[in-house]
Amino acid sequence: MDCGNPGLLNSNPLRFITAEKLITNAGIPAFEQTAVVVDGSGMVLDICDAGSLDPLKIENYQGTLVPGFVNAHCHLELSFLKGKIREGLGLHSFILKVEKLKSKEQEEILAAIEIYDSNMFNNGIVATGDICNTNMSFNVKVSSPMYYHNFLEIYAFDPARAEVAFRNGLILADSLEEHKITNGVNYSISPHANYSASQKLLNLITNYSKSHPPLLSIHSLESEDENYFFKEGKGKLLERFKLWGVDTKHWQTPNCSSFKWMLPQIPTDRKLQLVHNTYVTPSEISWAEASHKNLYWCLCPNANLFIEKKLPPAMELLQAKSCITLGTDSLASNHDLSILSEMKTIRSNFPHIELHEIVRWSSLNGAKYLGIDAIFGTIENGKRPGLNILNENWTSVKKIA
Repeated sequence: MDCGNPGLLNSNPLRFITAEKLITNAGIPAFEQTAVVVDGSGMVLDICDAGSLDPLKIENYQGTLVPGFVNAHCHLELSFLKGKIREGLGLHSFILKVEKLKSKEQEEILAAIEIYDSNMFNNGIVATGDICNTNMSFNVKVSSPMYYHNFLEIYAFDPARAEVAFRNGLILADSLEEHKITNGVNYSISPHANYSASQKLLNLITNYSKSHPPLLSIHSLESEDENYFFKEGKGKLLERFKLWGVDTKHWQTPNCSSFKWMLPQIPTDRKLQLVHNTYVTPSEISWAEASHKNLYWCLCPNANLFIEKKLPPAMELLQAKSCITLGTDSLASNHDLSILSEMKTIRSNFPHIELHEIVRWSSLNGAKYLGIDAIFGTIENGKRPGLNILNENWTSVKKIA
């Protein structure tokens, strides 16, 4: 494209956008000042030298221009729990609080879902991997401007309950199909956590994923008690199972971490996102990277601090060249559904991680995981990635396309 072509300027509703800095996730253009050319739909038509343009046509922003964000892990249907659970309880008490507060008025739940769907989009998020335990969020997603992949989450620690749990997932899938979401009915039936899926349930899920989108997401190593249960068969997790009437008589401890028990059961041709990873060790990271070719590691640092007052080993994951994504978790465990806020927490706690790496985690890696990187994740010709401006101190984000 000739950016300075007068005829082109007159015949198309084009925008010419520049900023102090540009992170495209696709290489840095070799121009003194770079202009991103987009049409009225937000499609990138060119990246060119701003010096060839009429200065009066240029939108010039202060800050850093980056692709739209991808929230790789969210629980939108729990948005009504914002501010209702105090910080620092630890995962055991936190889960008990969530379960106690779940049976609220439907109107309150639906109103919060609508508010925070809009809030995420207005704060620069273009796509979300959303955990669904119910069909409560489906109506909002019909008209949402965001792309959603819906992880229909099921759990059954007791093998005798595996088929019932899986049927519940199929019922939820049917409900989602009936809503005919305009941006495509994108979903997977997925396990909840390492400790809430029996081997039988994992087999049902992975067999199903042979003929459906091969995307799986699982909460992994979010607390120390998870490993205690797998190695010793004791602890708060066992207490929780007993409280909920879950049969544990079949359980024989594998005497290894929950992570090492779970991962070999997931075929390596399935994309698997491990969520939280707060207590994963460097040796487990190395072992996992050597064992599974389609791993994604989702960090939700604000939620980890909220619940366990501990951060995941971001530097170790980076050093292992792991594919890292960012998520917000839910408003039960966070103050906002803001990917920028997660980026700021990473930046302040891990100052040696380069800014371009964090931007990649916030956008391209999540897009690759969700299989939408042909549209999102990089500022390149032919894509509609969304465009965000981050101010100098990363205290605010402005969605500009």
